[in-house]
Amino acid sequence: MRLSCGACLLVLLVVGCGDDDGPMRDGGLVDGGFDSGSPDSGPRCASDEECDDGVDCTRDFCNAERFCVHSVDPAQCDDGVFCNGRELCDPEMGCTAGLRESCNDSDVCTIDRCDEESKSCVHVGRDQDGDGEADFFCPDIGGTDCNDNDPRVGATIREVCDDEKDNDCDERVDEADCGAPAHDTCDDALDVSAGGVFSLSTRGAVSDYRTCAPSGRRDLVLTFTLEEARSVVLRAEGASLTYLSLQTECGDRGSELRCASGFPGEVRSRSLDAGTYFVIVSDIGGDLVVEVDFDEPEPPAPNDVCDGALDVSAGGSFAGSLVEVANDATATCGFGGPELFYTFTLDGPRDVILSATASTGDSMAIGVSQTCFGEELRCARGAPAGTRLHELGAGTYFVAVEGSASREADFTLTVAFEDPTPPPTGDTCAAPLPLTADETTTSTLADKQDDYEVSCSFFFRDAVHRFVLDERSDVSVEADADGPFVYVSVRSTCDDVDSEVRCVSGNPGRARVRNLPAGEHYVLVESFSGTGYDLTLNVTPPTVPVPVTGNDNCSNAYVVPTTGGIFTGNTTALLPDYSTRTCGSMAGSNDATFVLMLPARARVVANTSGSSFDTVLHLHTTSCVSGGEVACDDDGGDGSTSYLDRVLEAGTHFLVVDGFGMGSSGEYVLEIDVTTP
Repeated sequence: MRLSCGACLLVLLVVGCGDDDGPMRDGGLVDGGFDSGSPDSGPRCASDEECDDGVDCTRDFCNAERFCVHSVDPAQCDDGVFCNGRELCDPEMGCTAGLRESCNDSDVCTIDRCDEESKSCVHVGRDQDGDGEADFFCPDIGGTDCNDNDPRVGATIREVCDDEKDNDCDERVDEADCGAPAHDTCDDALDVSAGGVFSLSTRGAVSDYRTCAPSGRRDLVLTFTLEEARSVVLRAEGASLTYLSLQTECGDRGSELRCASGFPGEVRSRSLDAGTYFVIVSDIGGDLVVEVDFDEPEPPAPNDVCDGALDVSAGGSFAGSLVEVANDATATCGFGGPELFYTFTLDGPRDVILSATASTGDSMAIGVSQTCFGEELRCARGAPAGTRLHELGAGTYFVAVEGSASREADFTLTVAFEDPTPPPTGDTCAAPLPLTADETTTSTLADKQDDYEVSCSFFFRDAVHRFVLDERSDVSVEADADGPFVYVSVRSTCDDVDSEVRCVSGNPGRARVRNLPAGEHYVLVESFSGTGYDLTLNVTPPTVPVPVTGNDNCSNAYVVPTTGGIFTGNTTALLPDYSTRTCGSMAGSNDATFVLMLPARARVVANTSGSSFDTVLHLHTTSCVSGGEVACDDDGGDGSTSYLDRVLEAGTHFLVVDGFGMGSSGEYVLEIDVTTP
C-alpha cells in the first residue's frame, strides 16, 4: 500500500494501514512473490523441481500454498569486477550488466578514477600539467603550482634563464640564480660508466622522452659504455614511484631494451653486450639516488624452462633470480610475471613444505603440479609464499616459482620433507568442521592451506565448515577474527564456487542468506593471515521479501508495517531525489523511499544486506530533505551494504535506500526490524 505522507497516519489509525503480518488473499501477495492467491496467477506445484523457470539467477521453490515462487538472487550475477558496477538479476532475462562506477566526488580539485586492484575509488589531487604539483587554487590538497598548465612552472622548479617565465612561482622572472637542470636531455647525459652512487634531482626537468612512465613525468638522462659484456644493475630511488628505461639510442623508444618501475625502480641484465647505452630516469620531481653496478657476466638461468627444472629432491635452500627470465606459465594465484622451475621425486607419501622469499620483500607465488604446466595441486602466494602439502604420494612433481611482472626479484626457495600427516580437520572439504546453530565455533587458519576459490577474496588460507538444515530457513553467519579482515563464503557445494549464494568481507565478516533450502551447506572462512576466529551460525524461520515499486519519493513512500518487514525493489528506473551530507559521497544516486509511522517509541534496525550495489541508507524525521538526514550509513553492513540501528520516538520517519556517489543503483533488499527499546 502506498499513501501520501499527509494521509498515512490517519488511515493507519482507522484501518491498520499496511499490516501484512500474514499472507494476503484476493489478488494480494503471498510469501513475497507475485500474486499467487488464485490458480490463474501462478503455476501450481508439488515440489521445488517443478518451479524451475530456466533463469540462472533466480531461486525457485514451491511454497507452503503449493504455488511456485521465483526470488531473484543478484549475487549469482557478480563477475567479481568492481569498476564495471554491480551486475543485476532480471527475473526474465537473467543476469544483466550494472552501471559502471563513476567515482565522481564532485570536487574540481581531484582527479577521480576507479582502481580495480584495490576495488575502490581513487581521488588524487588535480595536477593538470603532470609536474607533480597540485594547482595553487586547491590549497586544501597542498596546491603550490601557480601555473598548472605548464610543467616548467611550479614551486619546486628551478628558475630557468632567459625564458621570461616565473618558473619557481616566486613572482620574479629570470632572477640571478637561474639556470638549466643538469642532465635533462640526451645532449647533457651523465656518464656513469665507472659505476657508483649518484645524487641527482629532477626538479626543473620536464618530460622530454617517451618510456613506460606515465606522461608528464620529469626525466633525466644517464649514459654508460661497456668495453666487454658485463652484468648490470641500475637502481633509482626517489620520493615517488621511479621509472628506468634502458635504451641503445637515446630518446628512441624503439631501441628500448627494458623498462621497469618501483620503490626503487630497478633494471638489471645478466649479460649486456659491449656498447654504449642510455638510461632515462623518470619521476614526479624531487631528489633521486641512482646506483650503478657492473660485474662479471652471468649465464642464463637453466631452469627457465621445464626441461631444465632444478632437482630439489634432497631438500634445502636454493637461490634464484628472475632477471631476464621468461613468463612461460602463469600460476593460478600468480601475477603474470616470470617463473623458474624445480622438480622433486618422492618414493612414498611425505609432507612437503615449500617457501619462497623475495630479497626485496615482494610477494611471490608457488604452483605445484604433477606435470610441468599441468593442473595445479596447490597454488600459494604471499610475502613470503608458503604452503604445506599433506601426505603427497609417491611420484615426480614440478614447482613453479613466480614473481611480479613489474620487478625481476631475487629469491630463496626452501624445500623440506617430513613424515606424512593428514590435513587438519577443516582444511579440506573431505573433513569439514561441524557448525551448529546458535553456537560459536572457535578455530584457526594457522594450520590451514589455500585450497578453494572464494569469489570475494584473494588467495588466502581457508577453513571449511559444514551445517545441515532440516527445513528451509534464514541463516546468519558471523566470523570474527578480533581485528583482521575476514572473508566468508556460504555455498551449497563445498568445492564449487559457482554454488556460492553469498560472499562477504569485513571485520567481522557477516553474511545473511534468506530462505535457504533444506540440506547440507558449507561456510568457507578466509583471511590474509593465519588468524584465529570465532564463527557463529544463527538459524531462523524463512522470510520471503515483499516486492515494492513506485516508491520514488516522500509523497509515494512505501508504508512499512509497524512490525517492520523485508522488502525488495530496484532503484535503476527511479530518480535521484535526495542526497546526503554526512556519508556516501553525498549519495546522489537513484533512490527509493519508505515511511514508518510509529505509535510509540521503538528500536528500529534497518539493513540492505543482499543488495546488488553499493548502498547508502539515510534516515529522516518528519519529511525527506536533501542533506537533512538524522542518520546515514554507507558500508556498515555486509560488504558494501548499509546498516542503521536507532531508537526512534513516536511519529513519522522516512528511510531512503540510496547509492554511493552519483552512479550506484540496482536491486536492493531492505530489512526493517521494529522492537521495544
